[in-house]
Parts: sequence; structure tokens; C-alpha cells
Amino acid sequence: MTIKMIATDIDGTLVNDNKEISPKTLAALKAARKKGVFVVLCTGRPVSGVKPYLEQLGLTQDENYVITYNGALATNIASGQVVVSNTLDYSDFTKLDSLSHELNVHGQAIQPSSDLYVTTPDISYYTVLDSFYTKMPLHYRPQAQIPTEFPMAKYMWADEPAAIDQALPNLPTAIKEDYYTVRSEGWFFEFLHKDAHKGKTTLELANKLGIKPHEILTAGDQQNDLTLIQAGFGVAMGNAIPEIKDLAQYVTADNNHDGLGLAVEKFVL
Repeated sequence: MTIKMIATDIDGTLVNDNKEISPKTLAALKAARKKGVFVVLCTGRPVSGVKPYLEQLGLTQDENYVITYNGALATNIASGQVVVSNTLDYSDFTKLDSLSHELNVHGQAIQPSSDLYVTTPDISYYTVLDSFYTKMPLHYRPQAQIPTEFPMAKYMWADEPAAIDQALPNLPTAIKEDYYTVRSEGWFFEFLHKDAHKGKTTLELANKLGIKPHEILTAGDQQNDLTLIQAGFGVAMGNAIPEIKDLAQYVTADNNHDGLGLAVEKFVL
């Protein structure tokens, strides 16, 4: 098996519970990159939210790529050029934001520029945290003041898990059919373009780089990694949810015990 690309989730996969890349995993990924293997971080965050990891891995120069917003964008890190884009527009925003108000759940819109918008002054605690940790500027605008030219990487519910639990049974079937939806955390539920998910964007990026699916090692642990695991040789973390482990070709150690690094050593180096 010849691996030419490693596409990995970050939280619960690349990093341990302290949000750190272990020395073993860092060394393995750097060795893979030195060997010519692409290392692609696949995350729900914007580029600004993963920059420290990109710098630590040495991925900020030359031909390196990152997949952000759970697959809405794939970007050349050095140039900032977007090479894969599956975004939403103003009509999607008004539809999803109005639904949030109707179902009494806090919503937030995130633009490809990494600007985060809310339309109610009662801003969710989870929105504030998201803005802080991912370094996304937070803006309040009433819905009527949002410009009609409003590209959106994704729309999210950001609320107490119980509030999202209560809203989900009332989610219209048409919404489920029109968007790719995923519960990325207990307090986050995301709405993306139908073609925007980690797996499809990984395959699109790989195709542009001349890499075939069987030449990709993918790694993840949560529901938003299901399509990623299926996009290549899937490695489930020891801490992964059962669905991920069932789909994976290999189950490694957990994220606190060098799971990703061990898998890279075994299958790539």
C-alpha cells in the first residue's frame, strides 16, 4: 500500500485532550511530509482556527492544503487560493436563520472570510466561545440588515445540547434533503451545501493532485468524520464513536496515546 495523502480530523484525532499534537504524532507526520506525502487537516474550523497546528507541522509554505468548515472549502495555505468550494448564499441564510428563530434555537452564520454573524442580540455562550477559540470576528446584525450578497461557508445552531435535542425533531424534511447536516458537537448542529463534507472535498482535492482514493489514509473519531473515513483507507481512533470504528479498515490507539502517529508509522513510513 502506497499512501500519498494523509487527511486527518483535528480534535480527538490529531490532538490529545489537551489540544496538543503529541511528539510521536508530530514526528510521524513531519516524516511523512518529508517523504512527499500530503498532510491535509480536515476541520470544522476556519483557517484562522487551525493556524497554530499548520505552523507546528510546517504546512504553511509550498504546496500544502487545508480543508475547512467541514468540507465547504479546500485552500492552498501559502497562497490562500480556494481550490474546492461548496458554499451557500443569501437565500440559504434567510431560510435557515428564520427556521432558527421559529424553533427557538440560537443560530450563527459563518462566511468564507471567517466572519461570524448572529441576528439576535441574545448571543449564545457557544457562539462567543466559537468566536474566541477560532479567532472569528463576531458581528450582530438584524436579519433585515444582512446584505443580499452574503456568501456562507455554513450555518450552525449553537446552543445548549438540550435546546438542539428539542429542535431536531421539528426539522423539516425539505431542509434535511436540501443540505448536508451534521451534529459536530453536542452544542453544534451544522447546515452545509449538499456537496460540502469532509469525504467529498478530500476526494476532490486528491483528484486535483493526481491522487487516487486507495492512496489516501484518512483518520477521524466523530460523526462529522463518517464521510472522511469512507474516502480512503480509514483509520478510526481508539476513542472514536462505534459508527466510525465499524466503517474503518483499522482501529488505532486513542488520541491520548499517539493513535494517529502509530497509524502513520505503520501504514505510511
